[in-house]
Amino acid sequence: MPNPYQAYWCEENIWQLASRQASAAGERLVIVLTGAGGGEVACWQQRAGRADQPLLWDYHVVLAACDGTAWRIWDLDSCLGCPVPAAAWLSATFPSSQLVEPSFQPRFAMFLAATWLSTFDSDRSHMRLADGSWQQPPPPWPAIRGGGLTLSEAVEQARGGCDLATMRRRLLEV
Repeated sequence: MPNPYQAYWCEENIWQLASRQASAAGERLVIVLTGAGGGEVACWQQRAGRADQPLLWDYHVVLAACDGTAWRIWDLDSCLGCPVPAAAWLSATFPSSQLVEPSFQPRFAMFLAATWLSTFDSDRSHMRLADGSWQQPPPPWPAIRGGGLTLSEAVEQARGGCDLATMRRRLLEV
């Protein structure tokens, strides 16, 4: 059965993916990323953009899974496919820090997938316009109700989280 997916709702897409892989062996992390300057993060190879130029996301969420020998990344919004080796995803998604001004450099927060599944709470308010209409159509499934970890809290943790060099070390040194 294919994983449920709704464009522009990466945090809920990854929750759905992680919930369907409950029996997956190995360590699994939900990675939330945002820009170092407290705003947008530049990501290449995103389906909503052009492969040769960065797309600026206000935040992005992916799943990392390790089988004991290597990490693989599930980025459901990437043009690279799923899953891909962490080294390939990192290189393609963040090809050169010289191309990106410091405020758009990525910052990361990591959550155990089990923690994300049990605590993430999506009220979907971040996708509402002032008049109450949707910026993007919401997913067809009910809003996720967990233990109180909101998207804004997860993004805030990413703002204060690790940089790209630290993330590379975490995912490439198994």
